[in-house]
Amino acid sequence: MSWVVVTGGARGLGAALSHRLADGGYSLIIHYNRSKSAAEKLKTTCEKRGVVVKLVHGQFNDRESTEKFINGVLDLNIPITHLVNNVGHYIVDSLLNTSEENWYDLFNINVNAPFLITKGLSDSVIKQKGSILNIGVAGLDTQKSNTYSPAYLITKQALLGMTKSLAKELAQQHVNVNMISPGYLENSFDLPKEISNLPMGRTVELSEVVEMVYFLMSDSGRSITGQNIEIAGGVRI
Repeated sequence: MSWVVVTGGARGLGAALSHRLADGGYSLIIHYNRSKSAAEKLKTTCEKRGVVVKLVHGQFNDRESTEKFINGVLDLNIPITHLVNNVGHYIVDSLLNTSEENWYDLFNINVNAPFLITKGLSDSVIKQKGSILNIGVAGLDTQKSNTYSPAYLITKQALLGMTKSLAKELAQQHVNVNMISPGYLENSFDLPKEISNLPMGRTVELSEVVEMVYFLMSDSGRSITGQNIEIAGGVRI
């Protein structure tokens, strides 16, 4: 039985991924913060697939809170094969209008937490020869200037750099590390007014992202590492 840790796993993309992994026979350690009720319902639903599900609460606002979550996972004494750093903080504002509080929150949640969690759980992932997946956003490879959500994009660019560095570091340990970068998801809160103006005239379905994560965890995706795979329907090419 393989175990997967999914941060931000109680709602949205994380919940869709948890459902798919449970369907595939993976047991789950699902992180939640303020969505305890949703996490408990998700646990019940996934367990009906015949897998085991553990819930671990965690806030990633600072080092201490993130380490508390890591210790909560380690205390379960479970061999973790895969890690999905899905949780993220998103704000819309220009750089100079971004408050210091939001700046630090963005880096703590989007960069520091994945770094600390990866370090904290890496021994198990290496032992199991598993995988690490980070969730990014479309357009990172082009690195165009942006005034809509620049602070958020800066954190995701940092996460991409971490992804590539880890991929090279862990290749000899047979651990693949990748980033998946969606475009406008069907549940995005800041969808454009005219969806028809998107390159494919539609949003990205959660299932499309989920299937790629599932593939990269499978034996068929074992040689794919250090990649940023965009699932964006042509957005920000």
